[in-house]
Amino acid sequence: MTAGEYAVHYSKFDGFSPVCTVFGALSEAEAYAKEQVVQKPDLRCQIYDHQGFIGAPVREISGSNYKGESSISPRFRRWVGSVLLIGGVILTAIDWSHDFRLSWPAMIGTRMLIPGLVLLVTEAAIIFDKRRKAARAEEKSIR
Repeated sequence: MTAGEYAVHYSKFDGFSPVCTVFGALSEAEAYAKEQVVQKPDLRCQIYDHQGFIGAPVREISGSNYKGESSISPRFRRWVGSVLLIGGVILTAIDWSHDFRLSWPAMIGTRMLIPGLVLLVTEAAIIFDKRRKAARAEEKSIR
């Protein structure tokens, strides 16, 4: 690609459509990407400049049904986070009740607490952000 050209890269390749399409202007690439995500709502189009995959994309346009790259579901974060957190607390409490003479329950329990807490805090932050965005959108629609 030469300077001034932009490529639209697709999030999935079905074997029949191209992996990317090159355009001479950013506006053409954006219009094409928007058209593609309307036709295929589960698609994400990333627009790159002439440098290609070096750095972040210039624009990213996602369809309404695009699920993203995350393989960790909210259900997984809640259940595994809860199990790790509660299990870690129980194991640490068992060792604490024995004045830390056993040592292994506290060692395992404290290592379970942190990932469990991270998963639960991440899920809480995602839920909080969704509610905040929904409230903002509702506020804008009222105006």
